[in-house]
Amino acid sequence: MVDAEWVAAAFGLRGDVRLTVVGRGAKGRLSRLDAGPAAYALKELFREPDLAVVTAEATATAVFADAGVRLPRCLPAVDGRFVVTPPDGGWLRLYEWADGGPADPARDAERLGRTLGLLHAAAPPSDGPRDLWFETTPDAADWAAVGLGAHAAAFTALARLVRPVDPARQRVCHRDLHPENTLLSSDGELVVLDWEDVGPADPDRELGMVLARWHVRGDQVDAAAVRRTLDAYRAAGGTGWPRDESAFAMAVTADQNYLLRQARVAADPASTPEELAWAGKEIAESMEFMITRPAVDELLEISARAFAAR
Repeated sequence: MVDAEWVAAAFGLRGDVRLTVVGRGAKGRLSRLDAGPAAYALKELFREPDLAVVTAEATATAVFADAGVRLPRCLPAVDGRFVVTPPDGGWLRLYEWADGGPADPARDAERLGRTLGLLHAAAPPSDGPRDLWFETTPDAADWAAVGLGAHAAAFTALARLVRPVDPARQRVCHRDLHPENTLLSSDGELVVLDWEDVGPADPDRELGMVLARWHVRGDQVDAAAVRRTLDAYRAAGGTGWPRDESAFAMAVTADQNYLLRQARVAADPASTPEELAWAGKEIAESMEFMITRPAVDELLEISARAFAAR
């Protein structure tokens, strides 16, 4: 357990401190840190972060917050660092605390579109290196090695729509905007969490991935929610649009690479019970929600009609 008093001293927090574990994600364990009347989110990272990526996150979130995107800013320690290491090891980050409840993909479709539209309207160009996580997919041998060989043909067929990104299209994007990385605040605003994956992407592809993650469940597409998201996105100044099947390349690569990562954890005899439980849950959800070719075709039809209507 992290020493709350040590954390408070490292980040210059005042008042009585109390630390309460509230959950975990793919990259770290999250706790609420109360210090006097103020509350913060403390993340214990599972792996050492790339400090250049952390700095880029801090810079980008400041830009997006100024543009009206609701988000918890990352906070520096008293020595200016955004990542600190306690005496017993590990890596800690501190954020503003965000209160709220879960967002609903259908009910909050307009909020989603507005938020992503504001984000893309403010997104600066990026000359950062292209991330192969979003441009390559596993092969049949990878799937066979983790016991998913029966799905290899379907996964490979869908991967054929993945093409290289045009560097001129790259902007700074969130790159992991799914429902569990958001909250609905008490005043009805969508709050965007977990910016650790911020980096270069084509807004067309991030929009395609967001539509897939919020409004698709396998072959099933919530067409009404997709239309509401697209309308709100364009009204807020969003610059992307699903022009062709490559707009869903980011959804395909992220889904397949994440599934493979969790399947490897599940197949690793060295994985801890906690890691195995998390991997099992994520594998089941990935298989249930992963986008399919019929869903891609339907999303393209809806997007084309929405674009023509404007």
